[in-house]
Amino acid sequence: MDPRIPKQLTRMRYDLERRYGVTRLGCFDCFIDHHHNRLCDINVYVELEKPLGWKFFELKEYLEQKLEVHIDILTPRAIKPALKDEIMAAIEFV
Repeated sequence: MDPRIPKQLTRMRYDLERRYGVTRLGCFDCFIDHHHNRLCDINVYVELEKPLGWKFFELKEYLEQKLEVHIDILTPRAIKPALKDEIMAAIEFV
């Protein structure tokens, strides 16, 4: 796995906690499976202190700007129960 994204997320963690109330952070899917390329999204898992409302889109834009790649964000409530165990096992938490 390209170690740059988890390292960048680790460096951003304090700022994400302060700005957006991120309490848990990780990446998963094609990036972790060594299939990442410019056409493949990086999937970022976040747990939040409280719902962000429209600020959620600001969080996505902030992450994309800092990581310089398109991302998809997943929260615990967005995980379908049938996929929860598989997704949670694939997440590399930072």
